[in-house]
Amino acid sequence: MKILTKSYDIREQNLIRELASKVGVLNSTAEILYGRGYDTEDKVRNFLSPDKWERLSPFTLSGMADAVARIKQARDNDETVVIYGDYDVDGICATTVLYKALKIFGIDAYTVIPERENGYGLTEGVLNEVLDAYYPSLIITVDCGISAKLEVENLKDLAVDVIVTDHHEFPEEIPETIIVSTKTKGQDYPFEYLSGAGVAYKLASALIGDRADDFLDLVALATIADSMPLVGENRNIVYHGIELIKNGKCSQALISLLYASGAREISAIGLSFSVVPRINAAGRMGDARSALQLFLTESQKEREELTEKLSRYNSARQQECEVLYADAKEKLKTHGNYGKAILLYDKSWKSGLLGIVAARLTEEFSLPTILFAEFDGALHGSARSNGEISVYDAIASASDLLVDYGGHSQAAGVTVKEENFEEFARRLNSFVESNYDSSSFEKTVEVEYVLNSPFTLRFAREIAKLEPFGLGNKKPILLTVEEGVSARPLKAGSPHISIKTPKIELVHFNGVKYLKPLTADIEKSILFESSISAYNGKEQAKGIVKTIDFEFVNSEELVLLSLKNALVAVKGEGMQNYSEVDSLGVGALIDGVTANGSGTLFVLTNPCNFNFYKGLKDFTVCPFTLTVSGGKNAVLIGGNLSEADLSLYETVIYLDKPFKVYGLENQRVIVCNKPSFDESLFRLSRDEMGIEFRIIKEFALLKRTWLEIVKDGSNSFVTAFALETFKELGFFGEDDAVFMLSGAKNDLLKSKIYSKFMEN
Repeated sequence: MKILTKSYDIREQNLIRELASKVGVLNSTAEILYGRGYDTEDKVRNFLSPDKWERLSPFTLSGMADAVARIKQARDNDETVVIYGDYDVDGICATTVLYKALKIFGIDAYTVIPERENGYGLTEGVLNEVLDAYYPSLIITVDCGISAKLEVENLKDLAVDVIVTDHHEFPEEIPETIIVSTKTKGQDYPFEYLSGAGVAYKLASALIGDRADDFLDLVALATIADSMPLVGENRNIVYHGIELIKNGKCSQALISLLYASGAREISAIGLSFSVVPRINAAGRMGDARSALQLFLTESQKEREELTEKLSRYNSARQQECEVLYADAKEKLKTHGNYGKAILLYDKSWKSGLLGIVAARLTEEFSLPTILFAEFDGALHGSARSNGEISVYDAIASASDLLVDYGGHSQAAGVTVKEENFEEFARRLNSFVESNYDSSSFEKTVEVEYVLNSPFTLRFAREIAKLEPFGLGNKKPILLTVEEGVSARPLKAGSPHISIKTPKIELVHFNGVKYLKPLTADIEKSILFESSISAYNGKEQAKGIVKTIDFEFVNSEELVLLSLKNALVAVKGEGMQNYSEVDSLGVGALIDGVTANGSGTLFVLTNPCNFNFYKGLKDFTVCPFTLTVSGGKNAVLIGGNLSEADLSLYETVIYLDKPFKVYGLENQRVIVCNKPSFDESLFRLSRDEMGIEFRIIKEFALLKRTWLEIVKDGSNSFVTAFALETFKELGFFGEDDAVFMLSGAKNDLLKSKIYSKFMEN
């Protein structure tokens, strides 16, 4: 992980202080705003006042005047109009917005939403059904259509006019028809990042004026769901849309979905987790029409039934996603990736779930990912990427092999024939390798403020004023660098932990695996988001941990805790089948592994041996706990491998010989014959163990911690060995301190730890 922090020279620091004074915010808040490009008083005031919105004229969009004229003609001539949308949240909201706007305008249009299995956008099969059912003279697309050149030409041959409203990137060839898009080059409209529903809203505004603002709740939802940047006009749209929802002046369908989801927070992030998945689930489960009907129906009873149906779809979708994810991971272990990209397909996979799982794999492996399912004799894929890598450009580089493709830099759809799959995968990977260096694949976190003093409630409240948060206006990531912290589970058995530092109290969800390195005397960089918790009417500023980076610096404490983990590992069931080499052989293996690759885990039992190998400093170093994801090449120091997830590693290389070797069946495990610790220290007689017992007992009665006992014992290594042996035999227990268990009786030879070293 690469942590980027911003620094400012004296001139900039003075500007930040001046901004803070003029606007009336803390220097820390002004620093965040300045770093985001809000470097003048007017810019800051405008950003902090999204309620004051000077709307951009819809008629500055190229094609808008022609679109309005053609729609007026359809109304005046009582023509049949069809709105053709898409099956995701953006498409469904866009369809709803335009349908309701046209109704106010005087047109009772028909609505068409294809299912995912029909393919994205205007397809021949769905269009034939539309022509047979409605005989339209005008079709208006929303959130699709820009890549349908052939389909539009065929419709025009049948005397059907088409107005395309879309927000996707333009392909090389576009339809010869009326097009309203934010992507049209050379137009006067100054903002290109509207969602499909945003473009539909602009058309609605051109048709019915301010009455279109009644639909901002749906436009906001679509903007959030489609991951549009929440800057400029989108920030205004989402702010006003959320205000409609908060005030109950929104779509009844939205109220119903919010109630069903049990949402406790109405915010951009809250909606993305509560409402968005339920709407998308309908399309993913092959029934997008039910989601559209939920927004169109006037019946309360039908609304309740459809809301319940979408909730069931969402539950089923979650379960099926887990199955598909596990299946994809298994294929990845067997097949591997294509170097710098993951491409997998299975004819049994459900196409509607591919995007979710592809996004999950992208996050885990930091590689662009495309998952495919089969439909109608071809492979239909959903692509995801993050960071600097444009998966759209990568796909386009092999466009001659494709049936169809479209989308954005971070999310795209693609269709390819099975016989072209391998060549497509090869060329896509070649494009990615040629156009992006290793830093593009490294997970990068941008820190916007480094906490050097206590985190205050005022600061947390001012950060909250930067809402709504989303792409382009993310919740600020803050950093606190700590050494001594206290950490414990929120409650017994909980995977979530509470962390207290001198500057801030934090919560780390599912962070229990970090307890050991957190409480160790090593420097840790804790990256977090601001939060305000309320208890008994009292607010408190807190942090929600996003990730933790541990600085490896060898110390006595680190060595002793590593020894503790090594001794604990003796109690588990290790493996016997592994290769053993000398340190020169291991050095050659290190040289053959790239730091930014995946599949190899180096394991160092004793931290003192780190500097013995020159090439390790390029790798991510994880003290005690494997903190990298996706099987990324890393060095685990002082960890108990029996507790680590090794499933994504093809090779495990021990850099010094552990007390017990761990690995998975069919995994390549290599062990260096260099000793990790001097095992002769642990060959103690019964009398010597008796002396250690009395020392430990005395300390335990004083409620001393494990480290305190070991450091003050007769010999730190010997006392550590004895203490772990006696803990195994049930003489002592340990929580915050070591304590004696009354009445315990046992034989030394029943200890796996003690017996291990007596055998040698």
